[in-house]
Amino acid sequence: MSSELLENTQGKRQPLRILDEVAELQARLSRIESLIQQAAALALQQARRADEVQKTFEATVAALEAQLREKESKANQEDSGLGEQDQGLATRIQDLENQLREKEGLLEIRNGELKDLRSKLEEAAALAAAETKRTQDVEQNFEASVAALKTQLGEKEELLSQKGAALKEMEESLTGLEENLFSQIRILETQLEEMVHKSDSQTPEPAKPETPEPMKKESTSRKSPKRS
Repeated sequence: MSSELLENTQGKRQPLRILDEVAELQARLSRIESLIQQAAALALQQARRADEVQKTFEATVAALEAQLREKESKANQEDSGLGEQDQGLATRIQDLENQLREKEGLLEIRNGELKDLRSKLEEAAALAAAETKRTQDVEQNFEASVAALKTQLGEKEELLSQKGAALKEMEESLTGLEENLFSQIRILETQLEEMVHKSDSQTPEPAKPETPEPMKKESTSRKSPKRS
């Protein structure tokens, strides 16, 4: 009986432990999904910023090229008195080239950050997929355990039902046997009482001792001889 109680207690604890694992996995999965959403939002924000930087860079390059072409055209048209202007233009071009290299460096940094972010996003997605698979496995194991426990419970209930029926049948049999024994005892007691009563009525009373009659005295008188 104690072993069955221990098995029932362990059987009840096992589903609870599995439920705790499922809840923990679901919580971890929720946290991972939240991190993925945050990473996706950050990646989208970084991508937008990179696009803006790219567009700004392209617009700046186009403007510089236009200015450069314009300056070159003017420089070709003017042959004299342009020494200082040429020097200023060269300085301006140098500044623009420096700005261009700076923008290119910033763009490379943004691209590197975006690449790292995408890598982390892919890693988080893979982790989420693994956690999802693990959660599914745990749920399947849980369902299998529950099914097995239900089967065991049904078998034990059937066994208990059979034991209860056998016990009830035994009790009924014992009750009938007890009543039969009591009936036989009453019959034997009645027969014994009748036998005792009959024996008492047939036993003769003990004879009273006879009183001995007094012995008759013999006549001892003798006839006297006749005198002549």
